[in-house]
Order: sequence, then C-alpha cells, then structure tokens
Amino acid sequence: MFSKISFAIIAVVALSFILCYGAHDAVAKSPQAGDGVRRVTPEEVRDLLKAGKAVLVDVRGTAAYKAGHIKGALDIAVGDIAQRAGELPKNKLILTYCS
Repeated sequence: MFSKISFAIIAVVALSFILCYGAHDAVAKSPQAGDGVRRVTPEEVRDLLKAGKAVLVDVRGTAAYKAGHIKGALDIAVGDIAQRAGELPKNKLILTYCS
C-alpha cells in the first residue's frame, strides 16, 4: 500500500514523463488525457503561482535549467524527484515542465 507521499511522488514522476516525453499537441488540448493526469494551461499556471497555490519544477536537469528557466522554478531533474520529494511543499500543487 502506498503512503500519501509515495503516491504524490509517483504522480509527479508520471506527470513529468508525460509532459517531457508524451504527445505534446494531443495532451495540451485535453484537460485530462487517458492517463488521468490533469493538464493545466499557461494561464492557469500563472494564476496558481500568483495566488501561491502551486510550485513550478523544471525537470530537465541542471545544465538546461542554467541555460534558461521560468522565473521562480525549482531545479529538480526528473530522475531526482523521488530523492528530493521532501523539498516540495505538501500543501501546494506541484507543476512540472521540461521544455
């Protein structure tokens, strides 16, 4: 049985892989694809961040992050999410991106 934290880590990792490696155009047009993961629009991201209800995580890796990232995003590579999950707030929506 998964704990709430384990489930959250699995969900974040799954979302990260979907966002990075999934079919971007098809996924972006659907608020929820067949995988059950909720998609958000850029406008929703902006509003959630502005309201302090979300944290943005760049999952590309440090080199890509240093080359350029969205202001305020955390640098946590997709492969490091499980080990660094404790750094993520439990009371906010975790939004990941890779491009």
